[in-house]
Amino acid sequence: MTKKLSEEEVNKVFKQFDGNGNGILSLSEIQAAVIATYPQYKDNKPAILRAYKAADTSKDGFVQLDEFGRLLELLHYYNELYEIFKVLDVDHDKRISFEEFKKGHKLMKLDGLSDEELREEFGKIDTNNGGLILFDEFCIYAAKRKLKKDF
Repeated sequence: MTKKLSEEEVNKVFKQFDGNGNGILSLSEIQAAVIATYPQYKDNKPAILRAYKAADTSKDGFVQLDEFGRLLELLHYYNELYEIFKVLDVDHDKRISFEEFKKGHKLMKLDGLSDEELREEFGKIDTNNGGLILFDEFCIYAAKRKLKKDF
């Protein structure tokens, strides 16, 4: 999924995903179809959910054909971000503590920052001020920085 699909290819994949033929895709249809079509994403449900939410520009809870090409692009990008997130999340609790962030900050291209500067960056990411970085918060920050996986 690294190359951009043509409009014809997007239509074909959309029809495969739209099992009931109603012209819209629910989250459950997307999850099932993505896992069947792209098995490498089966363990990355947070990436699928994030891509679904971002692609649903109409905010009606469904992905329509005109939003579907974006969903496919976002699936790849958020999958990459989830791979970075999993490396940072050393204790695998689906949240990044400041200590985990500090240990893995180079993955986020934050080399050369002092502890105080790292704490400031952590605070920028932790938008709900919960003391931990959630995947959604991580994605928003990473997208602003155009972060990509280098490993």
